[in-house]
Amino acid sequence: MTSRFEPSIGQINRLKILEKVADGFLLDGGKHGQLFLPSQQAVYSQVDEFVEVFLYTDADARVWATTQTPKALVGECAALKVKTVGKFGAFLDWGIEKDLLLPHSEQPARIDVSDRVVVYVAEDNRNGRIYASTRLHKYLEESSGPYKTGEQVELLIAAKTEIGFKAVINGAYLGLVFHSDLSQPLRIGERMKGWIKSVRDDGKVDLSINTLDAATRDELEQKILDVLAKSGGRLGLSDKSPPEDIFKKFRVSKKNYKRALSGLYKAQLIQIHPEYVELTDN
Repeated sequence: MTSRFEPSIGQINRLKILEKVADGFLLDGGKHGQLFLPSQQAVYSQVDEFVEVFLYTDADARVWATTQTPKALVGECAALKVKTVGKFGAFLDWGIEKDLLLPHSEQPARIDVSDRVVVYVAEDNRNGRIYASTRLHKYLEESSGPYKTGEQVELLIAAKTEIGFKAVINGAYLGLVFHSDLSQPLRIGERMKGWIKSVRDDGKVDLSINTLDAATRDELEQKILDVLAKSGGRLGLSDKSPPEDIFKKFRVSKKNYKRALSGLYKAQLIQIHPEYVELTDN
């Protein structure tokens, strides 16, 4: 005998439509009972069909269903905008009709309206309520995990500290990009490629956003050649240009740009001048 599937709060669930009522449908919510879904969210659905819904709770711990998709499920991180700040904490734009509460106890620093904060979405095991936390270290590992030095990862820039920027690694771990290693501006909530630079003796991870593997470098080299071809063979960005100008044009650091220029120069495809680069006859 197979066990009955039980829907999970804070996740996308595929639930069966049990009955059509005046303003919507009743869904089989398992242990959560029958859940109401407004008709405008399931326009073409019929009784006995299945519909994918996200389950969340209100302030009274009652469970609700919606076909709207939140910007992060329970167990995930996301950059969310602060809509209001009140007695119980800050309320964040979560992408669904109900805002997500960021309690004061989960805020290590003051948060204001319109701020953009990176949070972990968690569920209170006592009552099933969903909340956000900017105390990422409580929920994510501060270690290299399965990753090795030099490995490429996906980063979510989470917070600025005195020595660098904390970043979420592949949604599960925490690392640090030192200010001294930066060659381009970073924004809280920005998603980007990164690399495992090193693992310290205490297991914490140092990250790099400057290292490029051969494939990525070749892609940048081709992009530079394409820009040169479209601009008559000359580009007003040399290896001595300001990092901000290079980043604005190619979205890469000056260090990576210089590497790409060096590769093109060695291939005799460009000439590098103090104020510009230009295509050769090759």
